[in-house]
Amino acid sequence: MTVDATRVLRELYGAELTRHADLYRQSNAHRGSHRCDVYPSDPEAAPLWPVLTALARARRFLEVGCGLGYTAALMASAGGPRSHVDTIEDDPLHADLAERAFARKGLSSRIRVHRGTGRSVLPTLRGPYDVIFLDSDWREYPRYIQHLIRLTRKGSVILTANLSPLFGGWGEDLPGKDKIRSFLTKLIRDRRFRTYILPGEWHALTVRV
Repeated sequence: MTVDATRVLRELYGAELTRHADLYRQSNAHRGSHRCDVYPSDPEAAPLWPVLTALARARRFLEVGCGLGYTAALMASAGGPRSHVDTIEDDPLHADLAERAFARKGLSSRIRVHRGTGRSVLPTLRGPYDVIFLDSDWREYPRYIQHLIRLTRKGSVILTANLSPLFGGWGEDLPGKDKIRSFLTKLIRDRRFRTYILPGEWHALTVRV
């Protein structure tokens, strides 16, 4: 008998899986019309953010790769009214749409959209951040290591997405596998971090120690 995992998760988590679902739907619709690379995380991942927030006692969040703002909104909600999210977005249209969404949801005071690439914006930021989410061009990830060190503190949590091209699955024909391997090698061998690669999802979960 085949198990419908999504249905089971919906039964377990209830409304937790539909938090900011409008932004998730808008992101997918926008990708279809704009023919861009906005791929929001699946709603089944929404309950992860309260867990990471609790683990890191998070109030400051950083995201590289805002898209239309779905995950940034989840972070701000998980962190509560005293939290702050800095999110980086290179596409001006996406940044505009994200800011409008945050205004509609009353989250503008908690979320700031920084316009530019990760490599241009990260040097301008000051840490420490409690939770960092990398969800952008994986070919740039090796450049981020120095900033992950500078912008975290002991107990900070880093979640890295878009590793699938190296391990197979979506994007396996895309370039940049060597960049993912280089990034993960440096991260895993750095004694300041402990990293676990989540099979199947192909995210990396890292803790600063």
